Amino acid sequence: MLQVPEFTDLTNPTESQVGDIIKRVEGMVDDKAKRSYRPIVHENEVHNFEFTRHPMFSYYGGYVGFIQLSQMKVRKIISLRVWQGSQYVEIASAQASITLLDNFRDLTSVTLQLPNSGTEFTITVSTDGTPLASEFDVSFGKKTAIAELAHAVNEEFPSNTSQFTGATSAKSVNVGSRHISDYFFSTKDSENGARLFISSLLSGEDGSDCALKASIQQAITHVNASTNLVVADSSKLKVGMTIVDNNSHIPSNTTITAIVDSTNVTMSNAATQSGSGTGTFTSSNGIPTVCDVEIFTDKNDMRRLGSYWTIGDEGRIFFLQDYPYHTQNSVVVSYIAGSGRVPSAIHEAATKLTCAEILRHDDQTILIAETGGNISIKEKYDILRKEAFEILSGKSDIVYFID
Repeated sequence: MLQVPEFTDLTNPTESQVGDIIKRVEGMVDDKAKRSYRPIVHENEVHNFEFTRHPMFSYYGGYVGFIQLSQMKVRKIISLRVWQGSQYVEIASAQASITLLDNFRDLTSVTLQLPNSGTEFTITVSTDGTPLASEFDVSFGKKTAIAELAHAVNEEFPSNTSQFTGATSAKSVNVGSRHISDYFFSTKDSENGARLFISSLLSGEDGSDCALKASIQQAITHVNASTNLVVADSSKLKVGMTIVDNNSHIPSNTTITAIVDSTNVTMSNAATQSGSGTGTFTSSNGIPTVCDVEIFTDKNDMRRLGSYWTIGDEGRIFFLQDYPYHTQNSVVVSYIAGSGRVPSAIHEAATKLTCAEILRHDDQTILIAETGGNISIKEKYDILRKEAFEILSGKSDIVYFID
């Protein structure tokens, strides 16, 4: 449309700057059209609940009540928590959790793994007080550490903790082209600031095969051909933990089979050499005095005669078997919404807005020439924006309020 050469790292704007412009334009289109044409996570949306049918008669009606989400075109319910007397109960997620305990600063890393022993995303603890993009800080306290970990899982800017940690960029945890936020989403427990819920974004019960692991490190000493391992503090270890020796003197897949005393444990395999080093101990069901871990469990029963069911295009959730016991602020839902198809008119409007923003860039004359025979760059900019917004004006959703 602009008839310019391909953007590169040497052009002005650069390829990455054009990518940032496109992201901004996507937000402009969403705001103007009052709906999203890309998947966006809406976190912890709180709703009141009203009974529309008595539970005794709900079976034939299909629901006892429903809520209307703020967005339509719902792609996936990530988390659906209902207040049932004394706590929020999760009913819509393959979910795990980690709760930090008194010795949480001994934690060295948290790992999320995809099903079938798949890709492992490891978030390490910062050791110098200036966490990198793939690290989280535990130096300030449990709640700050949980907030840091949540930002890392969601790969977002740590807005809640940056003033303490000095972070200036978003978290990023990836293995090759795979990013952790494409597969998992985390949210803090509203009732316990030291607890983090982690939901799988895989379909249905597939997420229950994911794994959540926590690791600590201790100084170790071992003797060749012996299964005894001398450790710094066995009170922070438990049977079943895997052991990795930094010197590779302990066979792979070795686990703790017994806690002997305060400084000795028994291994499932004998050491292949004598020596001392650092051992990494990993557990999928918690570390004593450091953290509690709940494994991924499928809590989702989304079907017409199940816990709940949805009409995604309308953004409605209907409750049947599991529902809130109170009405006010009794449903907390996180979900992904966004139309799965981009109409050609929206595509055209987004392209024109992107071109307009490129024209407005700092020094566009490098790529876009302005001659006496053509309309000025300002006129091009005004025409492109005017045409784009005229298209979007005809594509906005209309909300009706019925009294």
